[in-house]
Amino acid sequence: MSRAMKIYTCTDFTGVWPVGVAAVVVADCAAAAEHLLNVALRARGLPGDAEVHEATAIDVDQPSVRILADGNY
Repeated sequence: MSRAMKIYTCTDFTGVWPVGVAAVVVADCAAAAEHLLNVALRARGLPGDAEVHEATAIDVDQPSVRILADGNY
């Protein structure tokens, strides 16, 4: 049986251009999500300065929608 994980979002990290950024991470906890995201960002040549907070966890027990970036700058 697989264990339940949480879905985390992060919209506060340095991207390629100074515009909105967004990422979704599936992990056991916020600390693991932050680590995985920063590793992935550094692999793309970015600073890897994301901060994932527990408050960004999405409840996966029911359907939900999270708009990460809608183009409104």
